[in-house]
Amino acid sequence: MKSCKLPNGETCYYIDKLSALKSYEEIFNACIYENHGLGVKDGDLVFDVGANIGMFTRFISKKAKDLTIYTFEPIPAIFKVQEKNLELIKRTHKFQLFNIGLGNKEENIEINYYPRAITLSAIIPIDLKLALKNSLENWDQIIEIVSFARFIPKFLRKPFTKLAHKYMFKKKRVPIKVRPLSDIIKETKVNSIDFLKMDAENYEWQILQGISDSDWKLIKQIAMEVHTNIAGGNNLLQKITNLLLSKDFTVYHDRIGQSFATGVYMLFAKKNNLFKSPLNNVYA
Repeated sequence: MKSCKLPNGETCYYIDKLSALKSYEEIFNACIYENHGLGVKDGDLVFDVGANIGMFTRFISKKAKDLTIYTFEPIPAIFKVQEKNLELIKRTHKFQLFNIGLGNKEENIEINYYPRAITLSAIIPIDLKLALKNSLENWDQIIEIVSFARFIPKFLRKPFTKLAHKYMFKKKRVPIKVRPLSDIIKETKVNSIDFLKMDAENYEWQILQGISDSDWKLIKQIAMEVHTNIAGGNNLLQKITNLLLSKDFTVYHDRIGQSFATGVYMLFAKKNNLFKSPLNNVYA
């Protein structure tokens, strides 16, 4: 199994080094899951949905003591790397690792696995035509992601992006198991999800549909990516916002950096009675 040293000096096992380092930058340096007052305290229970190689779990484990963390990663090859990465912190927290995906019902399906860009692996693939359009319209943000893109002349941007997509999205179809989140709640008998992190690559709506009405009261905070770069995804951000508002959350979403270029947003939600001070740009 391949490994590298992260900027903080820790060892990280990986499949795709670029994805691992990019995840580290977003999670450890940009702290994308901690905005707008979200966080954990000692003894909290965390669900890491779309755990990938375990970068978020390693990050959140440094934020409080005696956490209980449930991780969900459906692709076996990625799950094995996650297990290795989390061996380093198992002595300080309680873990339960699930080699499954979450969705609106229990079923066996296939996922698009991209070994060259593992964090983009998805049950529902992105709309490449829409991704191309977004990239060309937001080239300044592409430069933030790929610095040498600043040197690509305008007439070459479209063919360059198409070639990049063809390289990155060379896929394998992998069978996986999917289960509703409420089934996991019932099975594990959890009575509170203090922090629900989701990075489900285009499957967030299905996961939210797998939460029964009675279980919404257990969820205190949500930090998630919302991917609008799929067929029919134009209204997905508002659709999810409306759902969370109906479940008594205050909702905030960011559109920074990569979001402009790819149609990915960060959404944060917190049960209304947990807010201690008003936030700007809050949806209620």
